[in-house]
Amino acid sequence: MKDKLEINKGMLVENIVAQMLRATGHKLYFFSSNSRTDASNRMEIDFLIPKAVVSTRHNIHPIEVKSTTRYTLTSLSKFREKYAEWVAEPIVVHYADLSMNDGILFLPIYMVEML
Repeated sequence: MKDKLEINKGMLVENIVAQMLRATGHKLYFFSSNSRTDASNRMEIDFLIPKAVVSTRHNIHPIEVKSTTRYTLTSLSKFREKYAEWVAEPIVVHYADLSMNDGILFLPIYMVEML
């Protein structure tokens, strides 16, 4: 069966991140909206975690997990726009270096345990 099974690397990396989040005490939540009529409402966010200190606004960190070096942030952008009142700093977990760009924290996968 060697080379005959297709591996979904994205699903595998998401599972690793889920295990890391659970190991650090986070409950796992996700968001999915599958509108058949309105493409602007179609989005999926891999994980939602609350801020450490909850206030009256901006309490949810949306997390997107990326398993390749080339990716888009379409769902994250739609989510930020639609739920701006509740969204804290968005996080993208990926294989590149730590950085901050356009209000998004880009976090290397090995740093997930620090969330």
